[in-house]
Amino acid sequence: MNALTRARLYLLRKKGKSLGLCAFVLVVATLMLACLAIQSATHTADANLKKALLGYFTVNAKTVDGGIPQSVVDEVLEVDGLTGAHDLRSYTYASYSDAQGAPLSINTQGAAQVPEGYETAGKVVANSSSQAESYFSDGVFEMVEGDPIEGEGAARVLVHEDFASRNGLTVGEKMTLSPVGGEGSPVEATVSGIFTNVKAQDSIGVAPSYDLYDNIVFADTATASALLYGSKSETGFQYGDFYVDDPEELDRIMDDVRSIAGMDWESCTLTRYDNDYQNAKASLQGLQGVVSIAMASVTVVCFVVLALFLTLRFRGRIRETGAYLAMGVTKGSVLAQYLVEVAAVAALALVLSFGISSAIAQHVGSGLLSQVSAEGYETIDLSGEGGGERSDEGLGLESISVEVSPGDFALVGVSGIALCLGSTALAAAPVLRMKPKRILALMG
Repeated sequence: MNALTRARLYLLRKKGKSLGLCAFVLVVATLMLACLAIQSATHTADANLKKALLGYFTVNAKTVDGGIPQSVVDEVLEVDGLTGAHDLRSYTYASYSDAQGAPLSINTQGAAQVPEGYETAGKVVANSSSQAESYFSDGVFEMVEGDPIEGEGAARVLVHEDFASRNGLTVGEKMTLSPVGGEGSPVEATVSGIFTNVKAQDSIGVAPSYDLYDNIVFADTATASALLYGSKSETGFQYGDFYVDDPEELDRIMDDVRSIAGMDWESCTLTRYDNDYQNAKASLQGLQGVVSIAMASVTVVCFVVLALFLTLRFRGRIRETGAYLAMGVTKGSVLAQYLVEVAAVAALALVLSFGISSAIAQHVGSGLLSQVSAEGYETIDLSGEGGGERSDEGLGLESISVEVSPGDFALVGVSGIALCLGSTALAAAPVLRMKPKRILALMG
């Protein structure tokens, strides 16, 4: 009777012991597969974080004469590592008048003061996309009529509905914006759209007249450039936000930007914004460390426990081993039988563990990863006109797919079988090293 036949008969005869070994290997394999799946998911989560928490840097050229020229913006966008997404902004103040030059009326009710020279003036906010401006993106303002400002073109403005009603302005009419001091030039612009505030202003009685919601006007960046720097052939911007593919590359990219000629970089301030990514990444790295320690602990503990388990099991088989040897069965054949028994049980446990570990890893991994995005992340008002806010929205990591990959299964399968065979050989070695007479003496 060969080793395979003996192994099959033993497994069928000792169903209880076989199922016990299968259960033990099943638990070990499930834990290892779950740890590997969660670890793989953290790497995926890191890649998702780079997309969810886009790293970017801001060029502040507020003190530079002429701001950031469009030609320099074009060169910056050619730097390797940028996504191409960018946001160009400027902020200034202007007096408002109609197409005939008659001053338009601003709201002064609730203003802390009306500064001298600002009796008909308000704040002008310019953005390459008006809907990207925080007033709109944060849900403070919303459009009620007309079209938002996108890109460049004819001078266009958005005005508050109360301001429009007070001065009889409608979409398509003209108004003139004149700089308050400075060297800027007046601009005649078309009312492209009308907006209203969804949220009440919380600085009533504190803000000066030009900061009241009613008196804010949104304009295209060329209009703001003329108000700030005069009628120049090239549009200039006070601020530029540039987004990167990989937040880890921010330092290198910012150094490359500083090397671009034609800009007074010494007078500019370049600020990186990747704190949210770095904080979330640190949490993920901590989770990866915990999972790695768990995997190492599971492997060591399970190897020791499995070796003890099999040692005790084979001590109870001394009589069987002695009988085989007395019948002339070689030690190699006996060892092969034991290895086949354990390998067959381990293979069955590994197959069962694939589905079980997938469910466990998804449940546990999603819970752990969601903790990374459970905290709020800070949004920063880069205009310098206000403070940051906290956002309670998560990063969507709780919905990430945590699954056992074929590669992980193969790794655990090979290492699991090797662990079981190694433990079996170690457990059987003391018995198989005995001579048949010694074994028979122990049996007696």
